[in-house]
Amino acid sequence: MSINFSLTDVRTCEACWRAPVTAVRHTANGRDLLCRACAEGGCPRRVDIFPPYGIYRLHHPLNQSAAPIRGDER
Repeated sequence: MSINFSLTDVRTCEACWRAPVTAVRHTANGRDLLCRACAEGGCPRRVDIFPPYGIYRLHHPLNQSAAPIRGDER
């Protein structure tokens, strides 16, 4: 069985982000592109665990109790 990739599909496993995609897991939300080890182990996709912008803290925090860090101001 071969995997039909679209132009926007990733070629690296969505769970471990290391191995090439060799398996597809179909879910209610679409499909997960995984390596064989992650597919057999039932590993979740990391994009589900760490939503976009949550990993790198690029979102605006809800509580800014501390003042923003500024330069030396000399």
